[in-house]
Amino acid sequence: MLSVSGIVLLSKALGFVKQMITAKYFGATIQTDLISISEGLITNLDYLLVQALSTAFIPTYLAVSNTRENDTKRFVSDCIKVFFLITAAVSAVVFAASPLVAKILAPSYSPETSAQLAKYIRILTPVFILVTEMALFNSLLKANKSFVPGELIGFNHSVIVIVLVFVIGQTFGADTLIVAFIAYAAFNLLFLALLSRKYWSIQPSGKPFLSEDVKQLLRMMGPLILGYSLVFVNQQVDKIIVSGLGDGVVTAMSYAAVLSNFITTLVGSLCSVIFTYVTQHIVKGEDDAAAGLTVSSCIQMVTLLLPVSILTILNTEDIVTVVFGRGRFDQTAVANCSYALIGYAMMFVPVVIRELFSRYQYGYGDSKRPMINSSVSIGINIVLSILLSRFWGVLGVTVATSFSILACAVLNVISSKRYHGGLKLRLAARYLPRWIIGAAICVVVTLAGRQWLTGLHAVLRFLIIVVISFAGYGAVTISILKPLLKRLRNR
Repeated sequence: MLSVSGIVLLSKALGFVKQMITAKYFGATIQTDLISISEGLITNLDYLLVQALSTAFIPTYLAVSNTRENDTKRFVSDCIKVFFLITAAVSAVVFAASPLVAKILAPSYSPETSAQLAKYIRILTPVFILVTEMALFNSLLKANKSFVPGELIGFNHSVIVIVLVFVIGQTFGADTLIVAFIAYAAFNLLFLALLSRKYWSIQPSGKPFLSEDVKQLLRMMGPLILGYSLVFVNQQVDKIIVSGLGDGVVTAMSYAAVLSNFITTLVGSLCSVIFTYVTQHIVKGEDDAAAGLTVSSCIQMVTLLLPVSILTILNTEDIVTVVFGRGRFDQTAVANCSYALIGYAMMFVPVVIRELFSRYQYGYGDSKRPMINSSVSIGINIVLSILLSRFWGVLGVTVATSFSILACAVLNVISSKRYHGGLKLRLAARYLPRWIIGAAICVVVTLAGRQWLTGLHAVLRFLIIVVISFAGYGAVTISILKPLLKRLRNR
């Protein structure tokens, strides 16, 4: 986890540099909106299949490895073939229906603008095949306890974008981002395929769809795909709503998502590490150990992320101004991005709980109940997005997203108890007073700092507020983190 955290932080730091450069050179315009929407379609399709694939692949692969170790390469070979055929078929459908897809994604756009969006979709559609195979190799590495290479994907992407902006940015303009997206997918596929080479080989098999192991994988993926399909629909509904709020708002919201993803990606990466070990405990019949690891990880990660969420909510304008507020990213874009970030920052703690307890259930091979929980929360999200956007604009859309994640987290905790009645979630209650006091310290320090340090540059003011807030919060909550700090010190 320490290695993964370091790589994620490095990747996200470079990602900030990438976004600062692209914001400066390309700003927030209708063209960047079109690129964001078309890339978002591919990344959402990627999220849909890749999340389902990676979640189902690890327990299936470990089960094959534990019982029939000699069959693991055959299983991986069949998966490579099956998912290439599936993604090629999906890509062909999206490519052929690109004008209709463009109209659905942004119904308020003019025919000329919609045609340009369809063009971008056609160009990027084949990338879906690459990112899916890339996810398969990443899952294979994680199943073999090699977590760092997959976290370098974001680092490689940022490097490619930065280099191409400086090399061809003047010639291609914002279209440089399209070229960079294709290059990122091709490079990372080769990168992960080479690093995982000792775990796979293409073996002769005329009927990979008939493999019992592949069938088990696809059966487990069924409910996951349905659940993630609703996530996909939800994200597209948000884009449709925001595309009607004015030029550049989609781009501003995407930049806010980049900032919030600094945290959610770190959470997801750490949870994927924990998931592998929780699944191993479950496969070995060590239910108490699996439950204990899940609960203790939840308590420690909530303790770490609570002040991050509060400080982000209270300092969004300073954060966005420092990171993006230059060049063609004007004050309107800064304001829209700040509002969006407030809503996204509310999800940092709920997303920890949702991810840990959904993966806990996946470890038992149960993908149905997490899917139902996700479906309920997405329904809540869509309704709230439509309602709140009328009053709060882009802020209402992102607040709805965070509230739906909270609802899903609660449902996941409830449904997890069926696998272990001794899930000692009540242990978290004894930490609640310290979390509340620590949160209050962060609020007071921020409000006082914004009043007394108004003359300072935004960077210096924010750093002072963060340092004092974390010092006060840490003094109150240090006892909660002692077991984690002790383990890190011993390592």
